[in-house]
Amino acid sequence: MSGSKRSLPSWMGSSKDGEDDSSKKKQAGTSQKAQKGPDFSKLLDGVVFVLSGFVNPERSTLRSQALDMGAEYRADWTSDCTLLVCAFVNTPKFRQVQADNGTIISKDWIFESYKQKKLVDIEPFLMHAGKQWRKNKEPVETDQDEKETRKVHQKQVQRSRVKPSTSDATEAGNLESTNKCFSPSKIKQWAVDDLAQTMSWLDSQEEKPEPSELKTIASEGVITCLQDAIESLEQGNDIKGVAEQWSFVPHVVNELLKLDGGGKGAALPKEQLCQLAAKCKKIYLAEFARVDIDGKNKDKHQNDSHVTEHRRKTKSDDDHYDSDETIEMTEEEIDFACRQLPGLCG
Repeated sequence: MSGSKRSLPSWMGSSKDGEDDSSKKKQAGTSQKAQKGPDFSKLLDGVVFVLSGFVNPERSTLRSQALDMGAEYRADWTSDCTLLVCAFVNTPKFRQVQADNGTIISKDWIFESYKQKKLVDIEPFLMHAGKQWRKNKEPVETDQDEKETRKVHQKQVQRSRVKPSTSDATEAGNLESTNKCFSPSKIKQWAVDDLAQTMSWLDSQEEKPEPSELKTIASEGVITCLQDAIESLEQGNDIKGVAEQWSFVPHVVNELLKLDGGGKGAALPKEQLCQLAAKCKKIYLAEFARVDIDGKNKDKHQNDSHVTEHRRKTKSDDDHYDSDETIEMTEEEIDFACRQLPGLCG
């Protein structure tokens, strides 16, 4: 891995404080606007919502606008939640809420209702029509409005049963294909290959590490590159920018890059791709640890073999000489030995 070529991407250089300041300004603006409409702060009274697939500053804006209209926020879907605001279809969170018969909408319903200072028609923004999306509190809408909303839900449920979404089927097919391509056995093999190829690449450089450090530096480089890809996806950015910063890109990152179309043509949404990258990192870490242990055991076995061989040789050389037997010679044997060596005996 070349440290000189890799540099922090622009999105990593921006401080969280900057994002917070930006979101605070937007929240300050939204709070001021919230005071204008008479019942604006109760538009979403009884709504308990969860966000999925959004990153800051958009996530912060969505949350503050919904709160300004009287909704309650939850970090994760629980039994008291009534509405999921989702960025993508068929994500794990989407499927969880769908199975729970919860109502799922796109972000634009929040933005439009906030902009127009009233609850706009929810039907065009429904991603999945489930149970009632607000608790049994006194609604801002009239009874007629509530009845119309229930009719919309019923129509949406019937429509979803009769005609399944093409995009849902496509993304489900992509996910199934991806799971086959990124099977644990394949990822383990990639890990072994990436480690070997990275070590070979490092060894071919003019300035290369010491042989004893080669494996450690190679494994750390592969994991760091993979972590960069994960952080980029978490921020809603493409993997391509990460790959361009490294002189040697591991195979796993190139495989993830194929699924990151950087927009509408992406084979997988950023959230799913990020989860897949995290899965790869976990398997890579385990495989590198296994390879390291195997290597140490092999070295120990070789050292033990050398010691054993040396001991066998020494024993073989000394088999004809037993000091204990020599000490236990009889007087006759001693006299005989002296006669054979008259120069050494008196």
